[in-house]
Amino acid sequence: MNTTPALIHNLDLDLARTFVAICETGNFSRAAEKVHRSASAISLQVKKLEGMVERELFKRETRRVSLTEDGEVLLGYARRLLKLNDEAISHFHAPEFSGIVRLGVPNDTGIIAIPEILKRFADSHPHVDIDVHLGPTYNLRHRVSDGEIDVAVFSYDPELDPQPPIHSEPLVWLGARHGTALDKRPVPMAMAEQGCYWRTMALKALDEADVNYRIAYTSEFCQAQIAAVRADLAIAPLPISVISDDLVHLGPRHGLPKLGEYRMTLAKRDGHGAVEEALAAHVVAGFRKISERGMRLFA
Repeated sequence: MNTTPALIHNLDLDLARTFVAICETGNFSRAAEKVHRSASAISLQVKKLEGMVERELFKRETRRVSLTEDGEVLLGYARRLLKLNDEAISHFHAPEFSGIVRLGVPNDTGIIAIPEILKRFADSHPHVDIDVHLGPTYNLRHRVSDGEIDVAVFSYDPELDPQPPIHSEPLVWLGARHGTALDKRPVPMAMAEQGCYWRTMALKALDEADVNYRIAYTSEFCQAQIAAVRADLAIAPLPISVISDDLVHLGPRHGLPKLGEYRMTLAKRDGHGAVEEALAAHVVAGFRKISERGMRLFA
């Protein structure tokens, strides 16, 4: 009887990082840019990884790549390995910050994007407490300027904000899958409160396109807009990153005008310190991941 143990291969983290980059960007070229390698090096890494696991990971198509079933399984493992690796490195290399940092975010974005960002920051800076302030953009802009908030994220206005945008994504019309709200006249809309940039962009586009609509629901938080859409009570202008299986993207072929890009910026109070700088870096990285999710072909 052969009692020789089976040879165990160690999964190379560089290969895993390249594999995840391909999955998140949707093709080899963008992945090569992300991991700072040539396209040919990326192809060799994929070939090496497939040889290591003895499985085909990608279905090669003309203009895109998609995962095989084995590739989907490996993606979950690869993400967990990289997360644990990055947490370990951050633990030993991140400065030992402590104290409280005040973060301001809009009511809508605070619900969508910030939870994941806060979790990542807490993992790498466990001794720092974050005091989160939700509010409209105009309020946050003034509060960070007055020093009441350390770091703030809000809608970008080129006439008011000297710092550049950190995030941009399409604002789109969303409706319930197989819904009938769009067929009603006037078309019922679920909007944010007055002062919200999403609302301003949407109403301007509707008026210019002479769309017959009515504002059926108004809410301070975008989750209420999403709930109204899912219940097929209205359609709503929302960032494309919130789209899900039960929501559909509506547009010109449905009689609705294009809305354009929605941009966000980040501001820090004058005299901010290293801990505020660290939080700001996490926020920027978090929104970068959202942008990448918008481009990728699979989760």
